[in-house]
Amino acid sequence: MKSVHVAIIGGGYGGIRAVEHLAKNSHISITLIDKNPYHYMQAEVYDFIANKVDMSHIMIDLPSLCKSFGLVEFVCDEITSIDTPSSTISTQTRTIHYDYLIIATGSRTYFPDFITGLREHSHGVKSVPAALDFKQQFERALLNRIEAQSQGCDVQPFNIVIGGAGLSGVEIAAEMAAYANKFYQNGNFGCRGIDVYLIDAYESILFGMDPFLIESAFERLTHLGVHVWHNNRISEVRANEILLDNGKTLGFEFMIFTGGIAASTITQYLGFETNNKGHLVVDEMLNIPSHSNIYAIGDITQALDENGKFIPPTAQLAERGAEHAARNILLSIKGKAKQPFRFKNQGVMIALGGEYGAGMLPGGIKVKGYLAFLIKKAIFRMYTAPLRRRGTIGKRR
Repeated sequence: MKSVHVAIIGGGYGGIRAVEHLAKNSHISITLIDKNPYHYMQAEVYDFIANKVDMSHIMIDLPSLCKSFGLVEFVCDEITSIDTPSSTISTQTRTIHYDYLIIATGSRTYFPDFITGLREHSHGVKSVPAALDFKQQFERALLNRIEAQSQGCDVQPFNIVIGGAGLSGVEIAAEMAAYANKFYQNGNFGCRGIDVYLIDAYESILFGMDPFLIESAFERLTHLGVHVWHNNRISEVRANEILLDNGKTLGFEFMIFTGGIAASTITQYLGFETNNKGHLVVDEMLNIPSHSNIYAIGDITQALDENGKFIPPTAQLAERGAEHAARNILLSIKGKAKQPFRFKNQGVMIALGGEYGAGMLPGGIKVKGYLAFLIKKAIFRMYTAPLRRRGTIGKRR
């Protein structure tokens, strides 16, 4: 069978899954390109910023991982352009030819321009540097607060504001509240603790999700002492204060914004059709329109279901998209007709601070509490263990 070369841009959930599925075929060589030498497991970032794990817990070494597959080359570089007539990718240092291309560069925190000061005065957690910056600044602020006790108890509010009550916002709010409670209990610190505020633009958190998940999460947040403000939209962010559209103000020590995502900035330079948040428009095969050998998957796309409804971006969507793109590439190589993408949600698990969670499993099975926490951790280990084993093999080569 003729040798085929597949280039994959992006070493996230989708890019890694595409490598796994395509590397099983000896007639396919693969080049994985990412500007970072690691796979960032952003879905577990709440554990990192709450000091439950170190940085290695949320990272997988990409060079070692790629070496373990044999015919997979890793290129740590930034893409500068894609030339479709010649089927080549240009990076800052080289040109790479492809027969098939998968674009899986993920997303970044979306800071709406109409919210004055948001980008300047809030943190995102969509990258390792951003999460690390917040973590380090947060711990320094805690230390400064404790040291201030020598001058008498610091009674000034220490508020953490989370903007956006979707999945990421709820998980981070719960974990930060659980961490803060445990921190002050363990140290027996006498001064006022930390207050976590979750600012929700809708009438409920996790808007649009199953009522069981909404109720379970709200119950847990309330138990942890999180202040949930429904139907509040942020109109301006100042150095240590947010202004809401109803006239209320709230001071803060730190603000994390999770209120939306936009596609990675690479889409601005490719010349492909995008929506207003930079997401690539794809057809039902996950192809870039008019480019049958180019696929886009995961957060970088405007993924729609068979009814034309937008599919929320998740790691699960990226992985299913990668598997589908790999299948269609194999079908094309064999001269067979490609299949349209149909996403079937395999359930969702939410971390809710400490050893607590809630989730919906396949078949509509509902779980919450410690059992849900254990299931979520088991899913994470099932994902990471094979990758870490492969990384160990690749490191020896």
